[in-house]
Amino acid sequence: MLSLIVLALLPPSDPTSASISSIAPASSPPPLNHGPGTSGGGSTTASGETLRRGRWSFELRSDRTQFERVSVAEAEAMAIANGEFDALESSWVNQLALSYGLTDDLQLGLQLGYYAGSNFIDAEEDGAGGAESATADPHGVTDTWVTVKWRVMRGANGHMALITGVKLPTGKDDETLTSGEELEPSSQPGSGSVDYQAGLAYSRFLTPRITLDASGLYTIRTAHDGFEVGDRADLGLALAYRLTEDVRAPDNWSIFGLNGVWLDEDQEDGVANDSSGGETLYLALGVRDRINEHLSLSLAPGVPILQDVNGEQVETDWRVGLALIFTL
Repeated sequence: MLSLIVLALLPPSDPTSASISSIAPASSPPPLNHGPGTSGGGSTTASGETLRRGRWSFELRSDRTQFERVSVAEAEAMAIANGEFDALESSWVNQLALSYGLTDDLQLGLQLGYYAGSNFIDAEEDGAGGAESATADPHGVTDTWVTVKWRVMRGANGHMALITGVKLPTGKDDETLTSGEELEPSSQPGSGSVDYQAGLAYSRFLTPRITLDASGLYTIRTAHDGFEVGDRADLGLALAYRLTEDVRAPDNWSIFGLNGVWLDEDQEDGVANDSSGGETLYLALGVRDRINEHLSLSLAPGVPILQDVNGEQVETDWRVGLALIFTL
């Protein structure tokens, strides 16, 4: 059942704060899933460091994913051949993450978001040799994540933190197609379920200019109205090289990369959807500007160099992540 590994080069969290990625009704689920917690969502590598006591961090993050273009006629042809087929042209996930240092080693977090999908097509075979289709531009607030990061190791060998979180079903989950039918939960802004997350993050200096961030986060999804979005694992490894010699200088530039995501298959009434999930490898080069001691900006475009999706699904053309972090 564990069927999807996605490797992506995306930005690590800022050393002064870390956030964890967001997670994301219908008849039988059409193939593919594109909601904010699935293929349409971004991912970051969490840092093993925590905010100092009494400090706040505000992160604005925007992730854009562009999928291969599929016309209505092409979607209907795929539905005739396979029974059903759906596609999404693009997705845009915007997030606000708030973090607070309760102690030097304990950080609390809250993450909110907004999801917008463009040109969603749902096509089904009509039983008479043809197909029927409907479209949508799903959009709305996403579910809310409440997180806790506890640093359990710090020193010359680096920083390590335990991360836990719970997702509350506050997002919009009733987006409909032009036919009036609701989209499946994995393509909605909010899944309607309470989900849980746990993992580890590690950070250290390898040289005065090279830092390493590594993290592994696993999200356990629960069922809602008989539908369960597949579990998710975010696996990250980010190496950052500081181009600016003085670490305290303004406009402190770094380049970095490597991040990964794994997704399980969706299930409805205990039956797995074998046209969800797959494998994708992204290649990207990220850049970060530490504008001053309070503000940093990251940009990470990426393109897939390997894709092996399950069943009949559209593939990703490119994705890009932009993050602005302000720390008080």
